[in-house]
Amino acid sequence: MTRLNLISLFIPIMAQVAAFADGGTVQLRKEAGALVITVFTSPAPLSAGPVDISLLLQNRNGLEPVLDADVSLLLRAQDSGSEIRARATREHAQNKLLFAAPIELAEPGKWQLTVTIKRNGERTDVTGTIAVSPTREMVASYWGYIALPPVIIVAFVIHGWLLQRRLDLRGKPCEII
Repeated sequence: MTRLNLISLFIPIMAQVAAFADGGTVQLRKEAGALVITVFTSPAPLSAGPVDISLLLQNRNGLEPVLDADVSLLLRAQDSGSEIRARATREHAQNKLLFAAPIELAEPGKWQLTVTIKRNGERTDVTGTIAVSPTREMVASYWGYIALPPVIIVAFVIHGWLLQRRLDLRGKPCEII
């Protein structure tokens, strides 16, 4: 495998670490007025820090995507009462069928999400609650994957040592069970 092939293999893997993707976990799906509104959040699980909130708007009849709406978001923390307002646009979304807004959630807990959609002179509001977990340290979230290989190596070494010791005590080879 050439060096260029190897580099081209690892670039997409490394790029996905920092990428925010449209979509994510479905947090809310409601029918209101003539619309079906689906709210997605990323990362999964949703944690305090930078998050992406994406919305898919569809006509109730036929479920065609709605692309000509003005969408705004209001998030209110239930514990502290702090508020975040944002405007979701298609320009923020990689998938142009979605409306998206990058938001910084400062604290974990329950947040009330209110989506306001203005389209053709009509206003539609949808409200729901989303749960935000505390920020996790990257190493702490992967501790099991990091610890498993050394544990297996140590177990293999101990197993070999015990077999060698049994061989030395008996003076003849032993059967592996």
